[in-house]
Amino acid sequence: MKKDAWVLRLKDEFNDSKAPQYYTGNDEDEGLTKDLREANIIYDKDAAEIWMKKWEEAIFKKFGNDAICNAGYTHMMKHFEWVQVEVEEVDIA
Repeated sequence: MKKDAWVLRLKDEFNDSKAPQYYTGNDEDEGLTKDLREANIIYDKDAAEIWMKKWEEAIFKKFGNDAICNAGYTHMMKHFEWVQVEVEEVDIA
């Protein structure tokens, strides 16, 4: 069964690689991958954006408006763009 989903692709102006890079949600290796299969798959883009905004708000409230908030909405939308993908779920029985 195929489902629509989203991934975050690093914007060209921030990508020093010739290949597209995608957000993995991992802290390892800067949280980026060139392999689309390793990207963080988002099924509900609106919910993800709300989470990023709430995370940013919580970080700024706790540490001040100058705090680094890499997973916050402002940072993510500055560096990444949404790309719609189609995910095929495989029934393993």
